[in-house]
Amino acid sequence: MRLSGPSAWEIALVGFTPDRPEEPSPRRPTWLDGRLAVEGLRPLLPASIALWPGPRTYTGQPLAEVHTVGSPPLLNLVLAGCLTRGARHAEPGEFTLRAFLSGRIDLTRAEAVLGVIDAANPAALDAALEQLAGGLASPIARLRDRFLDVLAHLEAGLDFVDEADVDPLGRAALAFELAQGADEIASLADRLQGRDRPEGLPRVVLVGPPNAGKSRLFNALLGGPHALVSSQAGTTRDYLSAPCDCDGLCVVLIDTAGMESDDGDIKGQAQALRALQAARADLLIDCQPADSGPSPDLPYDRPRLSIITKSDLAPERADLPRTSASTGDGLPALRVLIAEALRAQLSEGDAPASTSARCRDRLHRASTALRDAHETLMLGGGDELVSLDLRQAVDDLGHVIGAVVTDDVLDRIFQRFCIGK
Repeated sequence: MRLSGPSAWEIALVGFTPDRPEEPSPRRPTWLDGRLAVEGLRPLLPASIALWPGPRTYTGQPLAEVHTVGSPPLLNLVLAGCLTRGARHAEPGEFTLRAFLSGRIDLTRAEAVLGVIDAANPAALDAALEQLAGGLASPIARLRDRFLDVLAHLEAGLDFVDEADVDPLGRAALAFELAQGADEIASLADRLQGRDRPEGLPRVVLVGPPNAGKSRLFNALLGGPHALVSSQAGTTRDYLSAPCDCDGLCVVLIDTAGMESDDGDIKGQAQALRALQAARADLLIDCQPADSGPSPDLPYDRPRLSIITKSDLAPERADLPRTSASTGDGLPALRVLIAEALRAQLSEGDAPASTSARCRDRLHRASTALRDAHETLMLGGGDELVSLDLRQAVDDLGHVIGAVVTDDVLDRIFQRFCIGK
């Protein structure tokens, strides 16, 4: 049981008798072994209490942890005693919120804590841990500090233009710095693109012409009948999705309608759903049936893996990885290929879903503001116009790391946490 706050030590130590005398208020983290008297329980409980003085703790406040017998009824008695002495239950995410409010972590690191909790695969965990170590916050904070200095210099030149010790910034050097900063921020925004799915799992979408064996492959990879299959083309209308294990990586596998003309109301809806799922895919599986020629190029700018389906019908075609849902040939190798393609993407430092959903728009706005400032400068606009766009970019970067934040943003972030995090 963990307590945080000015009275955390006082509440945790009531009824506790250490095995050896310790100083009453240690100045460094301390571990105490002893016995704990609990109201409503006759024997003393064996217990250990860990004490951390603030402000160098997770929350920035004094922290205490009570470790005792792992029995829920006994722990409930210990908890009840703490509550009667002035403690209260933590709200979801309150420990991490206190860490943010005390300046121990920035907002992206707070979201990374949730990313660690929600990580559904090793790649997602690695991305969250990288962000927790400052992989996203550090470059954004550096950019914000850099442009704060530029903004201060610009506005000083506007306010004190007659002062001899205020040198105007070289316009060519400033234009270069604005363009470079816009590119860096746009690159950070691109890293967040498409990572805002609530389930946090990579999306693998089966696409191809009608009757290409997509639904049979969908069933074979999932190990059971999930989609209707038929020799008649156009059986699939809606899309189906299910979690699928691919060489230890959990993905969302999605079966879609075959690519064809969208004439007719039902066909049009099916094609619209297919296009929507394909556009959201982390990886497209381009299914090309062995009993027909190569399929036309897919009209989607998404990573793709082209394979041959129904390989048992045409053994001679071998220009792509071969699979057969009927015989099972090539399916283990396909799982490995899917995992390798996704791990190559996910290892590039994608941010947790909660961060990408919140920050992507702000980063795009900051990049646009810097480009506007650069354009104003190149067209000979005044420094006061440049400084307006520059201030907008600085504010947007501040929203990302939490230097500028509102209560509703904090509520949306921390209400997703579980108790005690």
